[in-house]
Amino acid sequence: MSRRVVIVIGVVLLLGLAGAGTLGWMWFTRDRVALLTYRIQLAEGASMREVITREEELMESNQILEQVISNLNLVEGWRMDSREEALAHMREKIIVTEDRIGSRVRVIYRDRKQQRALEILQEIRKVFTPVRIERKDLPPLLPMDVEDSGGVPQWDPLPESP
Repeated sequence: MSRRVVIVIGVVLLLGLAGAGTLGWMWFTRDRVALLTYRIQLAEGASMREVITREEELMESNQILEQVISNLNLVEGWRMDSREEALAHMREKIIVTEDRIGSRVRVIYRDRKQQRALEILQEIRKVFTPVRIERKDLPPLLPMDVEDSGGVPQWDPLPESP
């Protein structure tokens, strides 16, 4: 074999190893998600974008997140130095968006561990729901569609942790 062929083969192998290493790193460090969806009764003429912004502000408020951090002992569990650091971390991991199907709000929580993401989102739901129901400046919550829930109306299709 000529020297050029050996160099090309070496470069291809090096690029392949670098690409596989990068993909492997991305696989192990990627976030897993937990999903929560709930319906709201949107008033005629109301902007869904404004409602989502207010829902997100409430969901990421100290009132909600501090209670979740306390209930799950996340400062110690995450080995963080302070509650403020845990609050900032949680705010980075929560995503509140509009679901394109019929006035629904979609909440996503991202974490490296799927089980922990589910536990945190379930705790957020437990703390958030009573506070959210009391708020009169937000549209009322609606039960999920009966056909979506196997014939039983429900507020939240979030699965229980195994």
